[in-house]
Amino acid sequence: NTLTYDNHASEDHSIKVLLGQGAQQYRFYKMEATAENVPNTSEADHYLTLGDPGTRFATDEGSLSTVVSYFARVNYSFQDRYLLTASLRADGSSKFGKDDRWGYFPSVGLGWVISEEGFMQNQDLFDNLKLRASWGKIGNSSVQSNTSVLRVTQTPAFTYVGGNGATLPGASINTITPPTTVWEAGVGTDVGLEANFLDYRLYAEVDYYIKETQNAIFGIPILGSLGTSGSTIIGNQATFRNSGVEFLLTWQDQPGNDFSYSVSANLAVNKNEVYEVSSGANPIDQAVGTTGGAINTRTIVGEPIGQFYGYKVAGIFQSQEDIDSYTSSDGQVIQPNAVPGDFKYADLNDDGIIDGKDNTFLGNPNPKYLFGLNTNWKFKAFDVVLDFQGVAGVDVYNANLGMRFGTENFTRDFYEHRWHGEGTSNEYPSANIGGGQNYRSNSFYVEKGDYFRVRNIQLGFTLPSSVTDRWKIGSLRIYANAQNALNFFSYRGMSPEVGGSPTRAGVDIDVYPMFATYNLGVNVTF
Repeated sequence: NTLTYDNHASEDHSIKVLLGQGAQQYRFYKMEATAENVPNTSEADHYLTLGDPGTRFATDEGSLSTVVSYFARVNYSFQDRYLLTASLRADGSSKFGKDDRWGYFPSVGLGWVISEEGFMQNQDLFDNLKLRASWGKIGNSSVQSNTSVLRVTQTPAFTYVGGNGATLPGASINTITPPTTVWEAGVGTDVGLEANFLDYRLYAEVDYYIKETQNAIFGIPILGSLGTSGSTIIGNQATFRNSGVEFLLTWQDQPGNDFSYSVSANLAVNKNEVYEVSSGANPIDQAVGTTGGAINTRTIVGEPIGQFYGYKVAGIFQSQEDIDSYTSSDGQVIQPNAVPGDFKYADLNDDGIIDGKDNTFLGNPNPKYLFGLNTNWKFKAFDVVLDFQGVAGVDVYNANLGMRFGTENFTRDFYEHRWHGEGTSNEYPSANIGGGQNYRSNSFYVEKGDYFRVRNIQLGFTLPSSVTDRWKIGSLRIYANAQNALNFFSYRGMSPEVGGSPTRAGVDIDVYPMFATYNLGVNVTF
């Protein structure tokens, strides 16, 4: 529900005020039922009641959450030269405890159209020049419901069996809740300059931004011995910041009546840094897609969030002599249990032992550079769209390489480059990559995730009006389109685009392969 007041009472002043209120309710319910030895001779047999009675089991779960919001915004302009936008939101969510349900999120934006000033009227460099700055805070309630509620389970494992064989259902708490969970907030500051040149054909924009995520909500590991249904506890875990500079440059022109085009390029340079973690001076360590729970990401104050962490590989052992000669300064063999073809780990503290003290940061899953190029071309009835996009300065942890259940599922790249005898490889280990200490998190699994992509190609043809008029239609355009047709990257996996929550991002364990889409279409206007 909104109410708007709009006043342009004078040429110099204009004001627009909006007041609003909203409410949403979200319901979720799920039921699961299982049975063993259900017949499968035909579709008529697909009923759980036909399975073994002792194995039939049903579970269900659900959640209910509500959000209530009140908001206000004011836009003010003086002589279309000085601009002000201010807003305030009050949001309440049942996902948080009763003492922390409300969050208050203000924002303010200022604009100065410099080109409208009197001292700019006699210049012919800028068609438009605008300086703007903004600061704002917004809340995020897209988190798991019932984070502050203890939940109970009645799985068969808790069934009580008496001395006479009688059974009774049992129950146990299977979640751990943090003492308090408050709203996750995104606080952003932006200062930008916009300019048009050469009769508005050239547009340039530069922005400096700081985006801080305060009290980020995600899960961190807990001991399995605590008896929870999951291996994490969800709550406010960290505060981190992305800051950097963005550039945008656009050129558009129409040299003739039959030809027009536009070219737009953008670049962002970003830095990610953690300012606070719930564990204080201790890091938040995660084991994501590794064998034996080997830690491969670490989040600590002063570093980027979710950096890859593990041993640094110094090469591959070629022979037993190579193993015996790999010693510390006091002559101690550093990896006595290794076999030829195993990783040689760097003893960073020179104590003659490879252990947790030799772990180090191996890579950063947060991109440093993001860039793109968009072009539109039109000549007579033909039009072409070319869209390019990429990232650089980012790493990926290829956990698929070390996820072994035996000697199967090797990629062609690994098979062709693996160590299979002295001198065959000093980079790839033997086929025993999942055995010994080879599965430990290390630099071999960390790869560059940079990529460049032709994200979209579209060719269109619009029929002339002389044809569409005879057909009694407004317009008809035929087009062919290709998405992700060309992708260039050096990563050994299926796709370098690997998502994940803040402390688990960039670990490739089951990423769906990148695919291209080709389609033909017709746009008709009547």
